[in-house]
Amino acid sequence: MLSQETAPEATGSATTAAAFLRLLRSRAVVRRYTDEPVADALLAELLDVMPTAPTAANKQAWAFVAVRDPYAVRCLRAFAPGMIGLPPLVVAACFDRDRAVREDSGSQDTGLLCVAMAVQNLLLAAHASGLGGCPVSSFSRTAVHRLLALPHHLEPVLLVPVGHPAAPVRPSARRDRDEVIHHDVWTSPTAASAGP
Repeated sequence: MLSQETAPEATGSATTAAAFLRLLRSRAVVRRYTDEPVADALLAELLDVMPTAPTAANKQAWAFVAVRDPYAVRCLRAFAPGMIGLPPLVVAACFDRDRAVREDSGSQDTGLLCVAMAVQNLLLAAHASGLGGCPVSSFSRTAVHRLLALPHHLEPVLLVPVGHPAAPVRPSARRDRDEVIHHDVWTSPTAASAGP
C-alpha cells in the first residue's frame, strides 16, 4: 500500500530516494491481468494520487471515472481495440473543457498534458502497489462518452486498464540515454567528437 510516510520528500532518506528511482525504472506496460479485483482501500489510494499531478494554472481541468462493474468494463473493451485482456478496473481520464486554461492557443493541448500527467501518477502508484496498467488512446470517444454518461464538457482522453499482472512485469527496451539526453545545447555525437 502507498503511504505519505514513504515518499522521498517526507523522509529525506537516500535509501528511500534510491528505492523510488528503482521503482520508476522498473515500471512497464501491463496488458493482461488476473481475475483478482482491486481492493476498495487500494483503489481509493490509486485515485487519490491522480489529482496531485501538475496542472496548468492550477485549473485541474480533468475528471476521472473508475469503472469496476464487469459488464461495464466489457462494454468499454468492446469499443477500445487498444485494450487487451479484461482488467478488473478501468479508469477513464477526461479533459474538462469548462475548466481549461483560456489562452489564445494551446489550451486543449495543455489540458491534455495535465490529464496525461495525472495518468502517469496512477500508473506509478499502481506499479508501487504490485498492480499494472496501460494507457489506451485507441477507443471510440463517442461510445465511451455514452457508456459513461459523461456531460458534454468532459472529453475522454485515455482509458487506463489496471489490475494484477497475469505475468511477470518486464520493462521494454529503451533508447540509449545518450541518444535522447543532451546537456546545455543539442549536439550530435559525431559533431561533438569532431571538435572545433
